[in-house]
Amino acid sequence: MSQVDPDGVEPLSTAPRIVDISAGIETVSIAERPETLVTPGTLEVPSAAKICERIFFSTEEDFVTLGPEPPDGNPIISDGDLIGPGCVVFARNWELLRAFKPEQDLGLDAVDVIDQERFIVAFSTELDEPRGIFTAGDLLTTDGAVIPNIALLANFNIQRSDLGLDSVHFVGSPERIIKFLESASEVDRDRWLGSPGMLPEMLKEHGIDIWFSTEGTSPKPEDPLFLDGDLLSARDGIIVARNALLLPNTVPAGIPDRGVDFGLDGVTASRDGNRELIHFSTEILYEGRLGFTDGDVILIRNGVICTNADLIKCFEPRADELGLDALSIFTGYKPHPCAAEIIRAGGMAAGSINSDGLANGWSATTPSFEAFDSPFGGTVEILGKMPSCEECTRFKVEYAEWSDSATPPDPEDFKPLVAGFKEWMVIPDIGIYLRVDRIPDSDGWLDILCDTVMGGLYYPWNTGGMNGKYSVRLTVEDASAVSHVSAPVVLMIDNTRPVAILNIDKVPVCGDISIGDKVSGKITATDEHFYSYRLRYESSLASGLILTPVRKYSGAGDEGDVDEPFSWDTTGLPACGYRIVLEVWDRTIVNNRRGWSEPGYAHRNVTQQYFCLGEAI
Repeated sequence: MSQVDPDGVEPLSTAPRIVDISAGIETVSIAERPETLVTPGTLEVPSAAKICERIFFSTEEDFVTLGPEPPDGNPIISDGDLIGPGCVVFARNWELLRAFKPEQDLGLDAVDVIDQERFIVAFSTELDEPRGIFTAGDLLTTDGAVIPNIALLANFNIQRSDLGLDSVHFVGSPERIIKFLESASEVDRDRWLGSPGMLPEMLKEHGIDIWFSTEGTSPKPEDPLFLDGDLLSARDGIIVARNALLLPNTVPAGIPDRGVDFGLDGVTASRDGNRELIHFSTEILYEGRLGFTDGDVILIRNGVICTNADLIKCFEPRADELGLDALSIFTGYKPHPCAAEIIRAGGMAAGSINSDGLANGWSATTPSFEAFDSPFGGTVEILGKMPSCEECTRFKVEYAEWSDSATPPDPEDFKPLVAGFKEWMVIPDIGIYLRVDRIPDSDGWLDILCDTVMGGLYYPWNTGGMNGKYSVRLTVEDASAVSHVSAPVVLMIDNTRPVAILNIDKVPVCGDISIGDKVSGKITATDEHFYSYRLRYESSLASGLILTPVRKYSGAGDEGDVDEPFSWDTTGLPACGYRIVLEVWDRTIVNNRRGWSEPGYAHRNVTQQYFCLGEAI
């Protein structure tokens, strides 16, 4: 029986380890990798040498090949041509742009080869089309689709309409991607510009996503929503991976904490959106430990997997470094039948939860709800991908707390969840539903329930009393007693209610206030994950908002207001008993759902003061 370490990685003698400080992913240095790599979840991926043989790319500079001559007899390879596996020019720039009847070479800045045999390629150019057909920030296809940059950015709610397009990668099955592209080709650019929000909705309908990076930072460097080195999701309007997550800890990547944004010039990964298979290139080089150039292919968190020289040496150019502008590769893998993967947590798809453990976008549950930089609280349901019931025997869910916001737990820190629970199963032949007791053993192991109503490996985690950043992982054991461990999912847990304090400056001893008085005071409405607050007056005869509009959070770091002054003019109100009510909500997803409707959200705290409003004496 082979031994698998707590991250599902085969032992590699003394290979140095690099810890992902943003997402709890742990991988091994490329320096001592074997011919076949095994990553968390036992995904078998090709060796570095084999990966380098499968890459489609473009260079940043034109060059003359002294090696293989392209089929058209032209030895000049431009920065707009797409070079493919086997040291060939897969497509000249004019071939990529054939549907647009190009008048000149416009360069090549981003690429994703969707179907090599059918010549279906998504890409962007370095230059704007001179006739105004598209810009260098638009996403194009060889079938003639033009998706404007503003549509890619629709869910980020930014003011600038075009930030450029540096890299692109489609996530989803090739069949769904191709169907989406067929639909997209029927929408002209003007219609996209008029309704950019169509794109995220179409991506959801087709069950796919577009990962991309921009040329520019939004909205401004001193207050960035994202950097041009961050990998973004067009469907969900979230950051898939920050620049600091992509590069090893030894590289000072990330603003403002670590110092430098290295840009993101080319990106590729597997179609299932596994972040551990992200390969990319940067805009600038780094000469420190685990250094790289802007022409190298880098594996997330690990450093260089293919140098620029590896890519271009067969052409025998008269320069050693030609840069890397566009990148596409099939990093295919054959999942083990017992490969472990967490697909949902707290009602949210795992891909909707960022490296800080906060969820964004729509839930994966029915009825659906929308998350806004949301942590989790109460009972957090963990759902794993269903493995083979024939080849896999049992599973367990483990958790570990981060010691601080930047340091993920060590593998030995994980503890099994052992509390019992009830789960619904179905008897398929007769359609009867049964609620069965599920009791883990002392190590957290549960037999796999093949006919679960949840459709996967299920565990409801009671987080009551917990607060802070946690990693959760899933382990599946096969019939040979070999463990297959998932990549951790980071969850921010928040079970603390907001602070709500209401102080009125002057209230008579008897509690009476005269009509026409201005009631003033201060409120404190705070929470680490603050969402909103409102201040209202209420009676049987009249009610309304004192503070308008309702105060909502402005970003993930907004924790609300302290001693915020208010004033309420009672002129014209009927005499009656009144109360002033302060309600404060946080953004927490409680018990896998949104607990309150707008303007509130989840955890709520309420404070109030009563008095009578009467005629002046």
